[in-house]
Amino acid sequence: MNSLSGQVAIVTGAAGGLGRNYALALADAGCRLAICDIRPSIEDFSHELRERGVQATAYVASVSVAADVRRVVDGARAEFGRIDILINNCGIWRPTSPKDALDRSLKDYEDLIGVNFKGEFMFGRAVIASMLETGGGNIINVATDHVHTRPGRPTSGGLNMDLYDTSKWGVLGLTLSWAKALKDHNIRVNSFSMDATESDMLRNAYGRPPTQEEMAGWMRPEAVCGLAVELIKEGPHGRTGENIGVWVGFEIELKSNPTLKPV
Repeated sequence: MNSLSGQVAIVTGAAGGLGRNYALALADAGCRLAICDIRPSIEDFSHELRERGVQATAYVASVSVAADVRRVVDGARAEFGRIDILINNCGIWRPTSPKDALDRSLKDYEDLIGVNFKGEFMFGRAVIASMLETGGGNIINVATDHVHTRPGRPTSGGLNMDLYDTSKWGVLGLTLSWAKALKDHNIRVNSFSMDATESDMLRNAYGRPPTQEEMAGWMRPEAVCGLAVELIKEGPHGRTGENIGVWVGFEIELKSNPTLKPV
């Protein structure tokens, strides 16, 4: 396994939930961190990391705004000199349906596609230039289990999730295309198809406080995020172009993807 000590990682949507835990896992592995979120509490998290001896900087930024993406990536390069890792974690959810009024649908489109797809696209494109200069890197995108689901369950869209699912199918397209184009440059691109994981997004998806029974069935973010570190530690000759299923009720581990073979 390759050491991550001293590598520079950007984690989006890092103020809580999965993003916070990705950042903690990378910090424990020795990474320097640039973290961003639209929530001002991202500054408090950065301070917490620095108190633990981690080199970290925070940005209040929206992944859907090009100027914010440039500010985060350019700031990280200026402070740390390079970017080795991108965790494209930030995402939002809201119910949408083909029966919705067009005006509402257009607003939902701008928001959901803007954050879940355009945001991952812009951050990926922004860091790739730096990775090409330094000779390699790792990008991990976040999709959904609707795209690649557990064995025995057919892949299908979620009810009232047409725009959410569309954004995540787009993420899969980026993952596969970038992996092929960047393989010879030692830039690995993979994605996680995440099942229900404890997060603000999932709690808010119910339209009511979730029950203890419902929450007991969710994966814990700290159990999931070590997988990202393990994946990156495979090094420049590790897998690329895989959409890795991370599912409730199944062991959280890296193994060969039976439906999407490496590029």
